[in-house]
Amino acid sequence: MISIIITSWKEPHTIGKCIKCIADRKYSGLNSPFEIIQLSPDKETLDAGLKASKELKLSPQEYIQIQDPRKGKPSALKLAFKKAKGDIWILTDGDTYFEKDSVKYILEPFQNKDVGGVSGRPVSKDSKNNMMGYWGHLLSGAAHHRRISTMNTKDGEYYMSNNSFFPMSGYIMAVRKIDFEIPSNVLSDDAYISYSIRNEGKQIAYAPSAKCYVKYPTNIKDYYKQKVRSLGGFIQLKQFGVFKKDKQSRSILIELKYASFVLGYATNVKEFIWSLLLFPIRLITWLRIYWERGILKKDMPKLGWERIESTK
Repeated sequence: MISIIITSWKEPHTIGKCIKCIADRKYSGLNSPFEIIQLSPDKETLDAGLKASKELKLSPQEYIQIQDPRKGKPSALKLAFKKAKGDIWILTDGDTYFEKDSVKYILEPFQNKDVGGVSGRPVSKDSKNNMMGYWGHLLSGAAHHRRISTMNTKDGEYYMSNNSFFPMSGYIMAVRKIDFEIPSNVLSDDAYISYSIRNEGKQIAYAPSAKCYVKYPTNIKDYYKQKVRSLGGFIQLKQFGVFKKDKQSRSILIELKYASFVLGYATNVKEFIWSLLLFPIRLITWLRIYWERGILKKDMPKLGWERIESTK
């Protein structure tokens, strides 16, 4: 049994496509019994998900809804984990969709009993013809490069962590049934899960053929809001004591090592200028992170969910 857990808030226009790309077996490559668990706090997204399930003729056992209390993604995940019956759980968000056969590809590494989690590859669906769109492609490309270079032991079409790893992506990740508790206020739940799996002595794999299409922020305000939270979560992780087997994998000093990748990603003068402009933006991002997380000690927003409008 495979459990697919989809967290979503105010995404009635995208949740249907997300469900269909997984539940359509011919498209997803899923050949095992499955259950889709959708968690949303708002009626509009729940209604849209239910409509998609009816169009696909999913049974009550194959499609389950949970109206979460809008306390944030970690709390929603904890509700799903208590409900999930599968031995392997696939986690994703309701504003994304998978490429063909991505479910098949992300499940393949689990044939290795040492694998506890698998990350797929997030891919920007934005246009590269503007600066923000270009940055989305660049940053997702950098994450891909980081995974294949850090997890450089290849087993068929996927990569294994062994002595080093890079955390899984919350946009598309799969894990064996989790028996550890996730803090309700954790900001980077995907990183927390990744480090916890490694601390249990399990491997993290990377399946780049399992692609998930993501819309990234299209304005600076939303960019800062998203990155300060996701990257800032790595500062918070130290408080939870998860850096046992592995060291912290995100910091401004670590990012500086990727300067040549950022500059080399450009294919023309315009893109090279956009690459250069990313450097001060990332510097400001990290300064805001250290101010908000390190000095002000900001935690999870009171309402839990923090919507990034331009990514919808």
